[in-house]
Amino acid sequence: MKGFKKFTFLLAVMLLASMQSYAQRRISIFFDHVAEIAKQENISIKEAAQRVRALGYEGIDVRVTNTESELNMLDELGFQHACAIADINLIDGEQPVVIRQVLDFMHHRQYDRLLLLPGMLPKDADSQFIDAACTRIAAFVKAAQKEGVDVMVEDFDNPRAICYNTPILDHLFAASPQLNHVFDTGNYLFAGEEVMVALNHFRERIHHVHLKDRKAMRNNGSLVIGTGIMPLKEVVSQLLATGYDGWFTIEHFGAPNMLQYATQSITNVNAAWNEYEKNCKR
Repeated sequence: MKGFKKFTFLLAVMLLASMQSYAQRRISIFFDHVAEIAKQENISIKEAAQRVRALGYEGIDVRVTNTESELNMLDELGFQHACAIADINLIDGEQPVVIRQVLDFMHHRQYDRLLLLPGMLPKDADSQFIDAACTRIAAFVKAAQKEGVDVMVEDFDNPRAICYNTPILDHLFAASPQLNHVFDTGNYLFAGEEVMVALNHFRERIHHVHLKDRKAMRNNGSLVIGTGIMPLKEVVSQLLATGYDGWFTIEHFGAPNMLQYATQSITNVNAAWNEYEKNCKR
């Protein structure tokens, strides 16, 4: 009887833990978007951040160049550390000083996920030049991992990026097995690729997600999430169904009304999440 009670208790604990994990929503926004809201609404950055926090955004994606006062304010408002972003031009050569500054920031501000922007390839870059850049990136990733930092690259919407589309990302990931991926839905569209195909191809490396929507493939404008051609419901469902528990960062740089976009986007993402959970209960 005691064994049965113990089994029942353990089963209940496991079920509760599963339910808690299942219900967790990690939706983030760029600090740049918060700053743009402040500018457009003619309010302080703190007030803009408070409005965004009230909408249900739990996390914030910052740049390592954000000021101490900005970062302290975000911490005081309860934003979680979703991701830090750093420009380290490893395409052009070794950057020991910048690398040390970035890693010091990660430790000091207690961020453990880093989106690396490694610079742009010159127009005449040959395979030897690209391989040398990949080697420098791999060395940085290995060094950062030893210090507890998870380094990621995104599919960047510029053909000169060393992480522009699936073929060149495959090449970069082969050179750096410890490198992970920020999956940007809109940038795969910009590169003319199918979002779901890319998602399934890179699923094991995806540690962070940028939700971005577009009017059409290779269109550079961004929309409210869920109002363009990006398959929002399919992206959310596939990631959650395969165990993804990382952040979804909403992105729409250049929005004419950033607060309205942020409001509608998180509503649409939550609706997609709700539909997924509803389908799971059937």
